Amino acid sequence: MRIQTAIFIGIAYCLCGCLDRQPKDWVDAGRLPGVWPDYNDVTIPPNIAPLNFLVKEHGDRYYIQIRSTLGRPVEVCSRSGAIKIPIKQWRQLVQSNIGQDLSIEVYVQASDGRWQRFMPLVIHVASDPVDRYLVYRLIRPLFMYVGRMGLYQRDLTSFAERPILLNTATGGNCINCHAFHNYNPDRMILHMRAGKIGTYMLMAYDGQVFKVDTKTEFNHATSYRCWHPDGRTIAFAFNIVRQVFHARGQTRDVYDRASDLLVYDAIGHRASTSGQISSPRRMETYPEWSPDGRFLYLCSGPALEDVNGMPEPHKAMRYDLMRIPYEPQSRTFGQIEMVLNTSQMGLSAAHPKISPDGRYLLVCISDCTYFPLYRPESDLYLLDLSTGRFSKAENINSAQAEGYHCWSSNGRWVIFSSKREDGECTHLYLCYFDKDGHFHKPFLMPQQDPAYHSMQVVVYNLPEFLKAPIRMSPRALVRAAWSKRILKTTLDPTVASRLRQPVEDVPYTSLGTR
Repeated sequence: MRIQTAIFIGIAYCLCGCLDRQPKDWVDAGRLPGVWPDYNDVTIPPNIAPLNFLVKEHGDRYYIQIRSTLGRPVEVCSRSGAIKIPIKQWRQLVQSNIGQDLSIEVYVQASDGRWQRFMPLVIHVASDPVDRYLVYRLIRPLFMYVGRMGLYQRDLTSFAERPILLNTATGGNCINCHAFHNYNPDRMILHMRAGKIGTYMLMAYDGQVFKVDTKTEFNHATSYRCWHPDGRTIAFAFNIVRQVFHARGQTRDVYDRASDLLVYDAIGHRASTSGQISSPRRMETYPEWSPDGRFLYLCSGPALEDVNGMPEPHKAMRYDLMRIPYEPQSRTFGQIEMVLNTSQMGLSAAHPKISPDGRYLLVCISDCTYFPLYRPESDLYLLDLSTGRFSKAENINSAQAEGYHCWSSNGRWVIFSSKREDGECTHLYLCYFDKDGHFHKPFLMPQQDPAYHSMQVVVYNLPEFLKAPIRMSPRALVRAAWSKRILKTTLDPTVASRLRQPVEDVPYTSLGTR
C-alpha cells in the first residue's frame, strides 16, 4: 500500500510540477506578472476553453490560483511556468460566474526559496456565448508554390481539432475559399485549384457532395464567395490574380488583372450577372449579402488600364465599398451605389462583413490593393449602417495587419486573423462586441499547449463560425474531389443583353461619414 501511495504521489508530482498549496510567506511584486498570451483585462465567452498561458518570470516553481465570487478556486502549480488549467474545474468556475470577473493570482518561487506574489490578472466573463465550432484553413507562409494545407474544425469549448479535408488526399492541390450558409455545416462550398484534380468547386448540400465546374463562356473559375440567406444563391468573384515581389521592405503585394462578380444558383447550377457588377470600367470583388438578402455589398476598384502606365500599379489600386439592390424573386439587380468612397480618402477597402442584425459592417482598410494581410497598415474599421458613422474599430487593431474577420451568429463576437505576434504568421483572435457597439480587448484563441503559437510556423486563414459540427466525412469529400462526375455550370442566356446595357456613373451617397 505504501509503495502504491508513493507511486501515486510521484506521478502527481510529475504532472503538476509541485504539490504546494497557496504560499504562506511571500513578498509583493507590486506589478502585473509577465504572461503570454496576454489575457489580462480581456472579455471571454462563458463557453470558451481554458486560457492556458506561460508565466514569463524567472523562477523554480509557479503557483496559480483562479478565483471569483462563486465556486471553488482553481489551483495550478508548475515547474516550467506553463500553466495548463484543468478543463472541468475551469468550466465549473466560469459557468458559476457568468457576468462576473475572474481573478488570476500568480506566485513565483525564486531559487533561494522565497515566493513573490504579483498583482492579479483580471478576466471578464460575458453573458453571451460564442458559437461552439470554428472552421479555418491552416497553411504555411507561402510564396510561389502550394505546400501542405488543410481545412480544420475546432471545438472552442475544448481543444479538440479535426481535419475536414487535407490536400495530401487531393493530390497536393490548393484548397481554399470555403464558405457556409448561415452558420450551417450541412451547406458548404470550397474551391480546389490546380494539381492532379484540376480547378473545381466542392459543394456539400444537405448530405450530398457535388463536384462543380464553375467556368462558363463568360467567366473562368470562381473564388471569393458568399451565400445568400435563401440558401440557394451564391455570389462569386472571379479574378485574374497577380503577385508583386519586392526586393526591399514589404515582401509582396497582390493585385488583379481582371475581376467581376456573378450569381450562382446552387440548385439549377446556372450563373448570371449584370453590367452593374461586371463593369469593364471597374474591378469588383469580395461580395457580401446583407442578412435580409436585399443588398449585395462589394468592393470595387478602377480597371487595370487606368493605372497600367504607373511603375507600381498595385499601389494605385484602391477599392471603394459599394452595394447594389437585389430582388430574390426575379433574381435581378437595381442600380449600384457608393457606400464608402475610400479611394477619395487615399485608402482601400476589403472583406466587408455585416453583423447578423444588419446594423454594423466591419471592413479592412489599408493604403492600397484588396489583399490586406500583405499590408502591415491594414486595420479593421466599423461602419454603423443605421447612422453612417465610420471609424477605426476601438481596442481591436495593432501595428501589424488585421483581416479575415467573421461575426458570430449572435453578433456578440468577432474572430479575425492578425500578424501582431511576429509580423509574418497570422493567428486567430476573438473579440467581444457589446450591445452598445463597442469592441473589448481581443484575446488569442486558447491552445492546450500555451507555447503552441510560438513554436508553430502556420497561417490561420478564413475563420468561419458554425452552430454545429460538420457531419460530412473527409472520405466523402475526397471521393467527390477525385470523381469523374462533374456538374457543369451553365450561363443564363440573358447575360449577354444585360452586359450590353450601359452602366451609369456610380452615385455617391452619404452612408459612410468619418
